[in-house]
Amino acid sequence: MPSTPQGYRRRNSLRHPKYDYTNTGAYFVTICAHQGRSLFGQVTEQSMILNQLGQIAHAAWHEFADRHPETMLDRFVIMPNHVHVLLWLTQPPTVDNQQVEDKKRKFGDAIAGSLSTLIGVYKGAVTQKAGHQKLIPNPPLWQRNFYDRIVRNDTELQRIRHYIETNPARWHEDQLHPAAPPNQFNQTWHP
Repeated sequence: MPSTPQGYRRRNSLRHPKYDYTNTGAYFVTICAHQGRSLFGQVTEQSMILNQLGQIAHAAWHEFADRHPETMLDRFVIMPNHVHVLLWLTQPPTVDNQQVEDKKRKFGDAIAGSLSTLIGVYKGAVTQKAGHQKLIPNPPLWQRNFYDRIVRNDTELQRIRHYIETNPARWHEDQLHPAAPPNQFNQTWHP
């Protein structure tokens, strides 16, 4: 495995290496449960039925939007083993009411207001609430990373909104369905 100059093992990032993830705009994000476990409920008759953990994950998006006025929650869906969200970063990040200057991404370096930091906040909030209610069967709750797509135009935006809204109706065809053949999204946990 590649290593950093300090000798630490380097994790491969799924982020685009030259893109500033503090830029304003829309991002389509997929967050998976650890090892693809179906933890958040089940799809019945093409509708997602949330269990208690799924309800926490759902409520956490609304709480997230309330706490982060620099973002706008567009669409999201909680699925049995993953979450899709269309999230807008609406203003440059600030720390203590001062705009954060452009910062180059370095290994292990948290950047205030970046997409990675914000998704980490969401994952942490769900994990904390679920842990307090003893709803996490075996930690960890989430897969280490997440998938993102930078939304580039209105056509793509409409396609992603439709995808999120209709995801439960297409659950049996989903690449993250437990019975799906190995693919780029489930290769780290597929049996």
